[in-house]
Amino acid sequence: MVIANQAIRCPKCKYTFTSADESAGGGDASVVTPQAAAVSAAATGKSDKVAGIMPMIEVNKDNVDTLYGQLKAAIVKRKTEFDHFIDFLENRTSWLTAPAEIKGPLACEKGLLIRSVAVAKQLLRIKDTIMPQLDEESAIIIALFHEVGKVGIEGKPLFIQEETSTLGTTSTLGLSFSSRLSSSSTSSNPTYTINNKLVHMNVGVRSLFLVSQYMLLSDDEAQAISYGSDVELLNGKLSPYTLLLSTALQMQKTIYEDSDVVSGYSFTVINPS
Repeated sequence: MVIANQAIRCPKCKYTFTSADESAGGGDASVVTPQAAAVSAAATGKSDKVAGIMPMIEVNKDNVDTLYGQLKAAIVKRKTEFDHFIDFLENRTSWLTAPAEIKGPLACEKGLLIRSVAVAKQLLRIKDTIMPQLDEESAIIIALFHEVGKVGIEGKPLFIQEETSTLGTTSTLGLSFSSRLSSSSTSSNPTYTINNKLVHMNVGVRSLFLVSQYMLLSDDEAQAISYGSDVELLNGKLSPYTLLLSTALQMQKTIYEDSDVVSGYSFTVINPS
């Protein structure tokens, strides 16, 4: 049996945080390693690592598949187990079509994938700026899969699309989703309900349940996936990965999914041509 990516590491050396005084005498802890730069390049679709924080790219229905492919290509060290899980998600669950919620800007087809990819982008931006020593592949994995429990389980999706027969809207149902999330018309999106036949679990618990069947996770990754959306349950005892994931998720949900906040505070996003 092969232990995937040496996921279980020594708790005393897995972060290697370095103070300013220590880095002055040797290496610089803020420098992104060539290996990390390669992962970021794959995750951003760029051939080199740009100095400073990467720009925030607006994730929408038109570009999410491309950005998702870039993130998948960035997983190298754990490719085998990652690909097995992705194959399960894409072919046996609603991962590629599920909404992120039943109400809100991402209560639409591909909403879950849009949020997951966007959170991964946010997390990589934050990590590269303040905690570059954290593992890039781990960052992508916890960001992509922190809400994967919203697919439900094989054969039983969490969200069920309600049938509508409104004249004049049926033919475009679920297909209209503008590049700016909040400007989309709610009447053109499908409506969803919760599948009551699914065994009830917290989303983080179900996410961990699904991921751990295919991937060997470190304790930090497990905490992040389980509690990234519910950090108050940890009573302040957050691992660095959980802290960054929670921050990235809140930034995405409260800022970048609200066009009024983006424009009101001049947050800049790039809409790829």
